[in-house]
Amino acid sequence: MAEEPPEEPRLPSLDTLAARLEYLFTTIRPTAEEIGESEDPLRSYTNREIADKINLAATDTGVTISAAYVGELRRGVAQDPRMSHIRALARAFGVSSGYFVDDAAARRVEEQITLLAELRRMDVKQVALRQVLTDAGLSPTDTQLVEQMVARLRAVAAEVDPDEHHRL
Repeated sequence: MAEEPPEEPRLPSLDTLAARLEYLFTTIRPTAEEIGESEDPLRSYTNREIADKINLAATDTGVTISAAYVGELRRGVAQDPRMSHIRALARAFGVSSGYFVDDAAARRVEEQITLLAELRRMDVKQVALRQVLTDAGLSPTDTQLVEQMVARLRAVAAEVDPDEHHRL
């Protein structure tokens, strides 16, 4: 019996500012430069880190924010922030400020984040495959050829049976 493919993750409801902000905290990770080598690279931003990012840019933007206020926005306690705070939050997360106020923009941002996560996941698999092939004694040229063959097989499988593509 064939194994069922995992169900695609559903995007969360985007009907509140708090939900949209929480989605960014849940999915966007601090960069290696922001957290240093000693910390978990998969951890989420903290309210303090986002407030600090916004406050560091205050000389250019004129906008400051407290970690407590960021937390209130995340929990939905504060529900009507100034547009300058919306723009600053968007800038801190690297998204368009339209994400917070436009449903279509929010969906586009979420789709882009989902795609980036999938690309990162695929890159990890590709790096692992490359290491296995190198450990097996294949040259860099042969390794690249095998990677191209795998990519082509995935593309062909997706054309023939889109559901099968998820299992490759």
